Amino acid sequence: YEQRLKNLLGAGVQACFRGPRLFDTDETRDMVKAQVDYFKKYRPILESDIIHIRRPDGRRPDVILHVNPELEEKGMLVVYNPLQEVVATTIRVPLYYTGLTEQAGFALYDGKENILKLDREYCVELEVTLDPLETQWFVVR
Repeated sequence: YEQRLKNLLGAGVQACFRGPRLFDTDETRDMVKAQVDYFKKYRPILESDIIHIRRPDGRRPDVILHVNPELEEKGMLVVYNPLQEVVATTIRVPLYYTGLTEQAGFALYDGKENILKLDREYCVELEVTLDPLETQWFVVR
């Protein structure tokens, strides 16, 4: 349930879930609330243009980038690991459509920001390690 919510909301999908209950325990309710709060906090960037960096194929991590040069958060990189194993990989992130030209700050889960220098093609190399079925998102400023 959590994985599906992360996939949908991380892709900017505004879903309408219907049924007798969205959750059956307090733990599930807290998880749903956390995911909805994440979406509400980052709604402007999540509803902005989307770039599919890596096509979803179920054999390696899927990567999408939301971009909007008009916002404080110029981008949001969302990485999904569909595999049942840990994956460590380097992702080439094209930042041209974010409006950033020299450097970009990447903050995992809006935590400590890591400043990366853009190359001549407005790209950065980002190393990520994902646990099985994990979703990571990075705020780009």
